[in-house]
Amino acid sequence: MSVNAYIEKLPLADVTLGKSAFQQLQDLLGPARSAVASLAPPGPPMPANLKAAVDAGSLLSFVSGVSAPERDDVLFSVQLAQRGASGTFDRFTQTQSWYQKYLEILENVGWTAEQFAFAKYDQGDGELKMDKAALAIIAAIATQNQLAVLQQSIQALKDLAENDHAISIFDFHSSVEQSGNFQIGAVQKADNGALALALGGFYFRSVDSRRRFLFFAWGKQTVNFWTAAQKMTLNQTLYALCRDQVQKKLGAGVTDFIGALNIP
Repeated sequence: MSVNAYIEKLPLADVTLGKSAFQQLQDLLGPARSAVASLAPPGPPMPANLKAAVDAGSLLSFVSGVSAPERDDVLFSVQLAQRGASGTFDRFTQTQSWYQKYLEILENVGWTAEQFAFAKYDQGDGELKMDKAALAIIAAIATQNQLAVLQQSIQALKDLAENDHAISIFDFHSSVEQSGNFQIGAVQKADNGALALALGGFYFRSVDSRRRFLFFAWGKQTVNFWTAAQKMTLNQTLYALCRDQVQKKLGAGVTDFIGALNIP
C-alpha cells in the first residue's frame, strides 16, 4: 500500500475543542454538508516566527533555524499521528497500543522511530512535578539548544491564563479523569539539513483529576507516572511525497488543534 493510500484509509478521531461555527454546521447537516463545503473558512494563520506550540496533546518547540514550512511539516505529521492513533485506540485506556499506532503513523510519513521503551518513574521521596520530571528524561537525549527552548516553552505554557486557548487544548487532549497521555519534544535542524526531534512520551494514572496536571505537585501515593524518550529524524524527501495528503486528511480544522505559545 502506498503512503498516500495508507493516509487516506486512516481513521481519525473527530473530537476537537473549540470547533468553528462552520464545522458545527457541517456536523448538523450530516450528509448534506457538501452543500456548504465551499464556504469553509481558512484556519487562523500561525505566527511566522513561532517557536513553540501545543499540538493536540503534544508540546512542541523549535530551535532557531527551522523554517515555517518545516515547522508545519512537524506539527501536521505529529497531529496526524495523534489523531490517527486515537481513531484506532483509546488514548487513555489503551495507551501502549495507542503509542504503537502513533509510531507506525510517524514511520509511514517519513519519521525514523523505534518503539518507546516506557519505564515507571521513581520519584523517590517528596512530591512529583511532571514538567520537571519530563525535562529530566528528555535532557538525556536533547542538545543544549533543544533543552533550552523546551524549558522556555514549558514556562510559557505554565504562565498562560486559565482560560487561554493553548492550555485548554493541551488539557483537553492530554488528560481525562484520572489518566493522562502527552508528549513533549523539541526540533532542531542538523548540519546536514535534517529535522531532528528529541521526543518524550509520558502517561500517568492518578487517584483524582487535576487541571494543569503538568505543574501540579503530586504526592507519591497519588500518581503513577511512566516515561520514555527517543531521538527521531524526518526524511523530508519521503514526507514531501505525502505532504498534500496529510494536509487534506487533517482538513480545514487542523489549526483547531494547535495553540501558539509566545516565547521571546
